[in-house]
Amino acid sequence: MHVFSEIELREAARAIVSARMKSEKAVLKLKDGSAQQRLIARGIAAYSLALALIASELGGESVPDYEKEALEQAAATLTDLSARVEKALPKFAADTPQHTLAVRRLRAFEIACRLLNIELER
Repeated sequence: MHVFSEIELREAARAIVSARMKSEKAVLKLKDGSAQQRLIARGIAAYSLALALIASELGGESVPDYEKEALEQAAATLTDLSARVEKALPKFAADTPQHTLAVRRLRAFEIACRLLNIELER
């Protein structure tokens, strides 16, 4: 089932890879066991799961069997991250790199959430 175009999926993957890389760097600087570290770790897990679903859509391969709880956690995490980006978006002037990044991430998270929900419905 192809819900999104190849271009949309590739752009979403690029934005999610960027967010994951930034999170992987940030988590190294945080205190072990802190709330911030746990939050970023959940984000990294959600990004990884979302990237696997996008790769599956792009390659037409079957999706690995994920536990329902993992899919639900990833969807909740991406929904929370989307809300954070939406809240910050008005602070960025249009046509600035920050604004463009935020818009791209929002679209990527939207696509990832949709793919997660499709997988949850199976």
